[in-house]
Amino acid sequence: MSHRLWFRIDDVLPLAEHAAATRAHRPTRQQYRAGLPEQAALIWSHDTDGDWLSSNGVPHWYDADGAHHRAHAETWTHTATGATGNPVPADDGHGFLPLRTAHRDGRRDLLDLLRYARQQELPWLGLHPDPARDDTNDRYRISRSRGDITPPLATWTPATVTCDVVGGGTFRAMVATGYTTLSRTGVLCRFPRYAVRRMAARLDALHPGDMPGEHPRLRFDGDEVTVEWEHDHGLGSRWIEHDRVSPDANGCYAVGAYQWPWTLTTATAPATSPRDR
Repeated sequence: MSHRLWFRIDDVLPLAEHAAATRAHRPTRQQYRAGLPEQAALIWSHDTDGDWLSSNGVPHWYDADGAHHRAHAETWTHTATGATGNPVPADDGHGFLPLRTAHRDGRRDLLDLLRYARQQELPWLGLHPDPARDDTNDRYRISRSRGDITPPLATWTPATVTCDVVGGGTFRAMVATGYTTLSRTGVLCRFPRYAVRRMAARLDALHPGDMPGEHPRLRFDGDEVTVEWEHDHGLGSRWIEHDRVSPDANGCYAVGAYQWPWTLTTATAPATSPRDR
């Protein structure tokens, strides 16, 4: 199990801005349990579909299908037991996250922290479930990469996988037996360095005919791998880092974990050579 829930800043900051901009705020079970007055806040809720952050601002924010707009904390799920990698709140009151808490030590409140993360192009917010961590400035963590990506007790099996995000290419991977994503749309993979290099080369080859944002690109930054997407702002485009993946103890990379729907395939992946390693 992870020590934190990980959310994309791009998903969370708009919710925070919505809550901060509205004049009224809906009462929630989390607020009552926290014993705090009505104020702009994010609400962490836990249900059978996973863990979510939402705005408590009124008017409510609804998606086009009428569902309440929320940000999802992606992680793994164990198919046999339904257990997930996200920590479960010990009390509903732990899910009330005020945006404008004044700190005596002068540190940023949650809203300012999220805005700072956007300015610095830090893509991830890590939320610790224990509100007492706020006293030590450790409840919220903004980061270039996620922690605790893979299940600690998984058994890994060699396999060949594919994914539309990489244009349907096939790659050798280690797959977590009996685990999938929360949405149950793919397997969990770790890739050896040579497979990531082949993945990067394939994506580079796709780019000349791509529209901006059609496929990502991968870059090695020392031992880390950066995942970048091209954004078109009307007057041109630029590549923005969306994730950063560090190698694990075996030198493998969980590229696209929970974000890209990796699936098993019987196709043969290209063989490796010493220069690819």
